[in-house]
Amino acid sequence: MRYRETGEVHRDFHLSTNNMIHFTLERYGKDFLRELMRRTAQDVYKDIYMHLKAGDWSELLEHWKYFHEREGGKACYTYTETADALVFHVLDCPAARHLENKGVAVTDEFRLPDILMNEAWSEGTPFQITTEVLGPAEYRQTVTRRKAT
Repeated sequence: MRYRETGEVHRDFHLSTNNMIHFTLERYGKDFLRELMRRTAQDVYKDIYMHLKAGDWSELLEHWKYFHEREGGKACYTYTETADALVFHVLDCPAARHLENKGVAVTDEFRLPDILMNEAWSEGTPFQITTEVLGPAEYRQTVTRRKAT
């Protein structure tokens, strides 16, 4: 996988991300955040996007697994794959847990960048990617093949 940062992770990164989300929404609005996440998904994470366009979700799955495991969350998720669907279920998100441990409420907006990135990764691909927020630290991302028309 191309996107494999190494070195120490300072978990307060999640506090900064949380603040960035709220600031961006307040100052510039959801359309600006959507465009920011679209450019991030399709330009910064271009290799993942190109694999998805080619009908291959393996790089996206590797990306999701790597970043959860990097923060000690290997036991925090499950995933299942079939020929037509990938379900990545995060039972206890390390980022959300960190916010909660710092006394910061995990709002609905905290998952918004994931939702918008997944929408952007879906554009022009044979896949639909949905994100279901099931609780402050629980969510499920599902990749399904679009039906041929």
